[in-house]
Amino acid sequence: MKLPFSRLTRLLLSILFLLALSAALKVPAAQANYFSDLYEGLQQFSELPGEVNQLQESYEQTVEELEKTKNELGATKDQLGQTIEDMESYRTQNAALMEQNRQLTQVVDQLKDDRIARENYLHRIKITILTGAGLILCYFILIRLIRFRMRHRSSKGDRLR
Repeated sequence: MKLPFSRLTRLLLSILFLLALSAALKVPAAQANYFSDLYEGLQQFSELPGEVNQLQESYEQTVEELEKTKNELGATKDQLGQTIEDMESYRTQNAALMEQNRQLTQVVDQLKDDRIARENYLHRIKITILTGAGLILCYFILIRLIRFRMRHRSSKGDRLR
């Protein structure tokens, strides 16, 4: 396969550019210290059970806290339900008491009206009795005065004769 000159030139220039670029960039040097890597690996491996235990303890503590929070939430929910039931009970009791209060107010008003009517009736009876007694008294006094006058006139008339 024959490549045209310009394509071949571009390919060669690209390869040269990549080689120059790779030579210019610094690559970190590889460390060939196998013993220190092995020691660090063993050390990390030996620390893993401790970390696993810590994670397991943390998980168990989180589960316990979650259960505790769940129980508290359940208790709070129960208390809220009881409070709502109490509020409904109070609301119905309040409505019943308001109706009872209205009825008692009507009874008290009726009793007041009855008392006022009875007092007015008794007052009229007193006035009627007093008026009657006064009229009877006036009648007796008037009759006494008329008799007195008639005697007085008749005694004057007897004198003149």
